[in-house]
Amino acid sequence: MGFHNVRTYIQTGNVIFDNGECSEGKLEEALRITYGFSIPVTLRTKSELEEVHNHPLFLNDQTFVMFLQRKITNEQITILKEIVEDEFVILHRRNLIINHSKNYHQTKYTNAFFEKKLQTVCTARNKNTVIKILERM
Repeated sequence: MGFHNVRTYIQTGNVIFDNGECSEGKLEEALRITYGFSIPVTLRTKSELEEVHNHPLFLNDQTFVMFLQRKITNEQITILKEIVEDEFVILHRRNLIINHSKNYHQTKYTNAFFEKKLQTVCTARNKNTVIKILERM
C-alpha cells in the first residue's frame, strides 16, 4: 500500500505509519481491495493525539477518547449535551473526550452508544493506549 515505517500497537487496530498523503477513504479502499471486505478507518495525526493527551479532562482515571470518523454538527453536539450525563468535551468535532462516572464496561457511554447517536463510525481508546501510541510515533 506504499506506507513507510509501519508499526502496530496491541490488537485493536492501532496502526502507526509515516505518510502525510493518506486519507481515510483511500486507506479504506486499499484495505477493501487487499482483504476483500470493508474495514472502517479513523486517522489521527500526532498533533491531534497530543492535543487529546494534553487536554485537562484526559488526566482523569476513567477517561476515554472517542475518535469519530466524521465531524459532528452543532445539532449533534446539542443532543449530546442533553443526553450525556458524564463530563465530556469535543475537539475539532472529531474527538470526544469523556470522563466516565463508571467503569468503561459498566457505562452506557461506549463507542456503540456514540455511533448510534451520531451516525458515524467511532472507536474508543483509553489514555494508556493514547500514551503508548504517541511514544511509538
